[in-house]
Amino acid sequence: MGIRKIKRGEVWWVNFDPSISGEIKKIRPALVISNDYANEHSNRAQVVPLTSNVERCYPCEAFITVDGKKSKAMADQIITVSKERLKNRIGLVVNSEISLVEHAIKIQLGL
Repeated sequence: MGIRKIKRGEVWWVNFDPSISGEIKKIRPALVISNDYANEHSNRAQVVPLTSNVERCYPCEAFITVDGKKSKAMADQIITVSKERLKNRIGLVVNSEISLVEHAIKIQLGL
């Protein structure tokens, strides 16, 4: 299949199954946060899963808009996945919202 072409800031449907215990489950959207050099040359990518449950936003989460719909990026579920788990591209997140996700990741990782 070759290395799938993806870019930082894109949102893809990602198959997270099989999962264990409290890991993120099922096929759901996720934001690509790995850098574009790695995205071009690696068969893996770092992603932050998204949820449509936007009632509450914890410090390690960030609100973003995907395809005109409000979503929440869950930085506490940041994960490296094989690009084979990425199914279809949904859209692109604007830079200001990527910055919000980066801030949530820094809080989650204590950076």
